[in-house]
Amino acid sequence: MLKKIFKLSGFKISVTITLIFVIVYGHNFLGFGSGSFLDLLDKQVIDIAMRSRGHTLQNNEVAIVAIDTKAIDHFGQWPWKRSVMARLLRELESYYEIKVIGYDVLFSEPDANDISSQYALDKFYKLAAVENKNNPDLISGLRRIRTKISSEVNNDAKFGAELSKWHNIVLGYFFFLTASMEDVKHLTVEELDESASRIENSEITIIQGAEHLENLPLIEGQAAEANIHQLNSRSALNGYFNVAPDLEDGTIRRIPMVIKFRDMYFPSLDLQIIRRYYGNEPIRMVVREGGIEGFSIGKKWIQTASDGTIMINYRGPRNTFPHFSVSDVIHHKIAKDKLKDKIVLLGATETGIYDLRTTPFGTAFPGVEIHANLIDNILSDDYLYQSDFIHFLSFLLILFSGLIIGLILTKLRALQGLIFSLLYLVGYFTGNLWLLFNERTWTSFVYVLGVIMVNWFAIVLFKFFGEEKDKRFIKGAFQQYLSPKVIDQLVDDPGLLELGGKKMEITAFFSDVQGFSTISESLSPEELVELLNEYLTAMTDIIMKYDGTVDKFEGDAVIAFFGAPITYGDHATRACLASLEMQQKLIAMRTNWKKHGKHQLNVRIGLNTGFMVVGNMGSAYRMDYTMMGDGVNLAARLEGVNKQYGTYTMISEFTYEEAKDHIEVRELDMIRVVGKNEPVRIYEVLGKKGEVLEERLKAARYYSKGLQLYRDQNWVEAAKYFAHANKMFNKDTASQVFFERCKSFEKNNPGKHWDGVYQMATK
Repeated sequence: MLKKIFKLSGFKISVTITLIFVIVYGHNFLGFGSGSFLDLLDKQVIDIAMRSRGHTLQNNEVAIVAIDTKAIDHFGQWPWKRSVMARLLRELESYYEIKVIGYDVLFSEPDANDISSQYALDKFYKLAAVENKNNPDLISGLRRIRTKISSEVNNDAKFGAELSKWHNIVLGYFFFLTASMEDVKHLTVEELDESASRIENSEITIIQGAEHLENLPLIEGQAAEANIHQLNSRSALNGYFNVAPDLEDGTIRRIPMVIKFRDMYFPSLDLQIIRRYYGNEPIRMVVREGGIEGFSIGKKWIQTASDGTIMINYRGPRNTFPHFSVSDVIHHKIAKDKLKDKIVLLGATETGIYDLRTTPFGTAFPGVEIHANLIDNILSDDYLYQSDFIHFLSFLLILFSGLIIGLILTKLRALQGLIFSLLYLVGYFTGNLWLLFNERTWTSFVYVLGVIMVNWFAIVLFKFFGEEKDKRFIKGAFQQYLSPKVIDQLVDDPGLLELGGKKMEITAFFSDVQGFSTISESLSPEELVELLNEYLTAMTDIIMKYDGTVDKFEGDAVIAFFGAPITYGDHATRACLASLEMQQKLIAMRTNWKKHGKHQLNVRIGLNTGFMVVGNMGSAYRMDYTMMGDGVNLAARLEGVNKQYGTYTMISEFTYEEAKDHIEVRELDMIRVVGKNEPVRIYEVLGKKGEVLEERLKAARYYSKGLQLYRDQNWVEAAKYFAHANKMFNKDTASQVFFERCKSFEKNNPGKHWDGVYQMATK
């Protein structure tokens, strides 16, 4: 009885794996862990979903006034004179009649122009006083002049006065967190206290559920970097513009709405801007036993995670929100209705100011636009949010998915189990994406994917080793009749003993000797056989070296494939590297052939990657392990297309996508081969990554530029680039072909509906 209970089974393995996933998810969800690799992958799935969704901005309430390259060119290096900032504020308020302005910039130092002007004035006064010490009336007059000029050059005071006029301003500041305390260790306690005192009036004072504050999982500030006291207007609100990059990859997906500092709770710049937008209603922070529930501003309710953060529902890539240069705003080059009654954010987008952050949309995303996204999210109630219920639902889905997969896969064959698992995954992912895009929440993607795939793999392995006796029988029965690789495939799938095949992603290989008919006519049968055997042996050895399968020889032609019967993910790369090695081998063989007065062979190769049928084809009495399908035909066509472009190793776009990290190529053309309606992009393989001469790569870049101009129908410029590429490649047939096409199209323009695709006329 005990032996039966403890006997290993596929379902028991599945239960164990599922429990591990459940425990890891629960551990991280309950806050005992700092996040796992699976959690990071889950976040990156959301990133990919947002990028694939594209532009989603619908509201027009937020605009960005940018400290950009144009403004820097006009006003000089940042930071500018505070008089410029005062003028900008005056134009925004009086001329454009904006609703709220938020500063995603900090004025923590006095205006440098004030300091230098005051220094020069004091120096002049001291020198004049020394030289005229016997003339008290003159010294008194100079003192009055100095006082008057000092008041007139005080740009900070002017900007501060302008800030005090308006009641719709939110100034920004930031907190030094624990990790950044090295930056302020030179400051005294008095200096830190003085800076902190400038933000004291901005803390949240209405807290519902204050008895639960003690154990809140909040970010804590260690020191504050605030605006100088001349700008600390009583009418302006203050909000920090700190963000919270994820520790795992530094990507900004969340912003904390509150930071704890010296036992006080301070709102973010975004929260203060929303407060201004809704008529300066006070901020109420609602706290429950499990953490922060959210914030209310008047009738506006903002729900957050328990740590007070909000996950940003990015509207699109950078520049999704309207950007207006400070220069254009000041000089009234922007229509008033573009900014009237808008929330305006002032921030830097100029690269040299270093306010560029990593977001799901890239590594050069302006920090000010991150705040624009969040403010728009809050106004639209469209930010991303996972409630405790959703986390609990994820927990249940991981448990259910693991158990149901384990229960069903143990009853299915390998292929059937794989199909079921894939269908389950597709259904789950589709439903979860609908939830994300329509309800702005989601259950775990990666944990469910992980529990399904690991369970599937574990059960397949268990079945594999459990059926070892059957496999030994197959090897013993057929090893004298079939090749070792085909036997290994039969061991994995005994169903291959029957006629037929299965669809697999492989890379098809076709090669042919250039002008072989002419060569064969000049050789005796014995010489021809000797030459062919030498050539085919060398080529076959290289194919086998890269685990390729030789399908057949047809005279001088070699037909092979990579990725079957042994499956490996880098079959396209192996095919390309094998082709390059074959061409290198032929260079050495041609040298030897020339030395012995023999014919020298040049070989054209065509490669294509895709799903093709591989298996035993033929009759019940004679079978051939081979490949079939459109992908096979395309590889054969590409071998022949080499003739048109004077190339020797050509691959399809599908092969390039799989192998591009390991090879250097140049894109040749977009063509339609005979018998196919869909166009295909074709490439010439130049060599291994990092091993191609720079001159050759430079020539390829000229060719690529010509190709771009050709597709833009700029025939004259394209012809120039192709002519230059022709010289750099030392009589390049492909460049000459395109040069002649450009000249032809100059005379007979194909029209605006031309798609740039070349129709091949022959096979």
